[in-house]
Amino acid sequence: MRAKDLRNKSRYAVIRALLDGTISPEEVMRSHDIFPYLADLEQDVAAFVYRSGKGRFYIIVNQHLSQETREEVFFHELYHIIEEMPRAGYVLGLDRQRYEMEIRADMFYREVAAAYTF
Repeated sequence: MRAKDLRNKSRYAVIRALLDGTISPEEVMRSHDIFPYLADLEQDVAAFVYRSGKGRFYIIVNQHLSQETREEVFFHELYHIIEEMPRAGYVLGLDRQRYEMEIRADMFYREVAAAYTF
């Protein structure tokens, strides 16, 4: 399915298509200019989001993390893209685990994990 067609679908149509396997999560993300990557990062860096000059979002996740932790940090970073980056041009932060936006991003992952079995 073309990115434009996918972006024009209702949210519920996209969710149904994801659940029945008609489209993949990667297709949905690409249609919204979100590109996940695994990278060889330092041990103390779990993941981060980079927004390119063309408006594309790259979620970079440490390849040395367990699969479960990768999923957790991926959804954590996805929350930042969905909820914060549209309002704030950019967010720069390291070691901000106790900040409100980090707590909300962690809660987002827990909600997703409770709703879906990975």
